[in-house]
Amino acid sequence: MRSVCARLEKSAPLIDADKVLVVFVDDPTIRELNERFKNVKSATNVLSFEINQTDPEDGRNVLGEIIVSVDTAQREAENAGMPARDRLIELFVHGFVHLLGYDHTAGRQEAARMRRKEQQILHHMNQARQRSGKRA
Repeated sequence: MRSVCARLEKSAPLIDADKVLVVFVDDPTIRELNERFKNVKSATNVLSFEINQTDPEDGRNVLGEIIVSVDTAQREAENAGMPARDRLIELFVHGFVHLLGYDHTAGRQEAARMRRKEQQILHHMNQARQRSGKRA
């Protein structure tokens, strides 16, 4: 995931933040978080929480936290016939775009705008990957 984050950072000057926290969890954990913070009693694939505060330990601005369910990501990848790693990257980008202020639940236009931003970021990341000659 470090290489993914490095490519994201190089892909475009997208934000004025120094770091994003990423946590990988299982379905029971994300279900609990989803219920506690979103009042939804089921597992989900990704949650994002805006922080926008300075980390007192290193003085860096933390944009937010992205929590990804590895269990759900693996199921979704299997259903889509894609590598789990690719699905994890998509979910990370989805959560990141939420931290940028996009919200697909705010109507069709906003959902389309969010999807375009996700595709733009994934495209930039793929170009960076190709230039470095590495897999995602």
